Amino acid sequence: MSSNVSSEMPVPVPEPKVGVQHDEHDVVPEKDVDNTKGDLSAQWLSQYDGPRERITTEQSEQVRKRIDRYLLPIVFYIYFSQQLDKQSLSFASVFGIQTDANLTGAEYSWLNSIVYFAQLVFQPLSVYALVKFPVNWWICFCFLGWGISCCILAAFKNFAGLAVFRFILGAFEASIAPSMLVVVSMWWTRREQPLRNNIWYSANGLSTILGSLLTYGLGHGAANTKLYPYQLIFIVCGAIAIILCIPTLILLPGHPTKARWLNDEQKYVSLERIRMNNTGTQSQDFKWSQVIECLLDPKSWGWVIMIFCISLVSGGITSFGPLILQGFGLNQFQTILYNMIPGAIGIVSNIISALAVQHSKRKFPVILVASAFPLAGAAAMYALPRGDQYKSQLLAVYFLLTVYQCISPLYFSWAFANTAGHTKKTTTTGMLYMGLTVGNIVGPQLYKTAEKPYYHTGLTANLIVLCIMAGVVVLQTLYLTILNKRNERRRKASGKTGIHIDFSLESSANWEKLRQQQAEYEAKSGNNEGEQYNSQAFMDLTDLQNEDFIYSL
Repeated sequence: MSSNVSSEMPVPVPEPKVGVQHDEHDVVPEKDVDNTKGDLSAQWLSQYDGPRERITTEQSEQVRKRIDRYLLPIVFYIYFSQQLDKQSLSFASVFGIQTDANLTGAEYSWLNSIVYFAQLVFQPLSVYALVKFPVNWWICFCFLGWGISCCILAAFKNFAGLAVFRFILGAFEASIAPSMLVVVSMWWTRREQPLRNNIWYSANGLSTILGSLLTYGLGHGAANTKLYPYQLIFIVCGAIAIILCIPTLILLPGHPTKARWLNDEQKYVSLERIRMNNTGTQSQDFKWSQVIECLLDPKSWGWVIMIFCISLVSGGITSFGPLILQGFGLNQFQTILYNMIPGAIGIVSNIISALAVQHSKRKFPVILVASAFPLAGAAAMYALPRGDQYKSQLLAVYFLLTVYQCISPLYFSWAFANTAGHTKKTTTTGMLYMGLTVGNIVGPQLYKTAEKPYYHTGLTANLIVLCIMAGVVVLQTLYLTILNKRNERRRKASGKTGIHIDFSLESSANWEKLRQQQAEYEAKSGNNEGEQYNSQAFMDLTDLQNEDFIYSL
């Protein structure tokens, strides 16, 4: 296993040249460090001529607020548009696309699943592209591609044409969520990442709300046109993506050092904030050694299993949610309106769970608590009979089930916070999204049209995978704890202080107190970290190579 190899075999690491020591443990590498093939941040820092002093809480907060103001709206509306386009088929199902396009129940299920087949096929390309190309250019290329594809869907009135362009749409969408994770990891600290990831992911809920309102209006408005309702829905959703591509191209930087809205001193502060993560920002050197390490790393497969389980749940509910609601006795327009409530639940649960993680500095307990809601909802929905007299209970447990929406972004944050090395990070993301796509492919197939309105097969599968998922979360937490103990021993063996405070998980308001505490640890151990602490952060080392890395539970 790669973890054993990493703990017993020395990893060749370039010796960093260090500059002036500002206090007992804070050192910034000199600008002549040779990192031409490493992280892009190291390359920029080697040419930076400004002041290189330890960043303060005030500087960090000022830059963080500026980053939030410029970037959060962009990543939010990108993901909103993607989810709107992907859910357009679900919206169209309420207005009779099965009848208008002559689709069988199985063909409709495959139109949902084929998007994920495309994402599965094109995920390796996404991994490579996110290393070799600037992330902003790649996002804009994919953004424009899926918007055009969604518009073209309106031209078809048969399964074959719809299937081809749903596949193309999925191919362009394959990189978007992985790209969002790359963007968040290069701009925010590990403490800040869960909230930012959950914010952009909550666009999924907003797309459900606004998409429901939009399709409600389009469903009525189509009567005044020569178009079927589903055609109008596809055209409008695709046009929104094409229009939003323009400000994205102008405003989204490919790297903190390329941001036009930061001066050089602010860029320096942004990089020093990310140094604490020990995960780097971006390297355009694709390293096959990191791909192999990722594939051999047990925790990589732990993330895959967890994301597969929750995606199997979400895939079925996303595709069949409106039809499940209709099975409760709701008409077309009631279904559209009630479908807005899960969107609101998604937004609220995403924010609450992210704040809980930020407060506790632990992801695993929040994930386990959040998993209890869909588990209870699926069990109750399975047990309840159908009929008008049970409508309110069925709606309540269905809404309870939809709390699952907050779990996926927590997994993304957890995985990215515990993976270093740019190629390894993008490979991990690719593996995660392969697990996600397989779950979303399998999920809709478990909801049999012949079983409506009960869908017992799908609900049984939900119960099983949610229990499996909880078990894997516990095992992953134990494994990360073992890795932290191992890295502590490696630090001591290399002459460093074994105990490192993870500043990336702490509020900047506590930094000064924690710096004093870290200095005390070093004094007690007889070591002075100074020149070594976080000095390897921008060397494009993996988490298993870097003994300074601290795994987040």
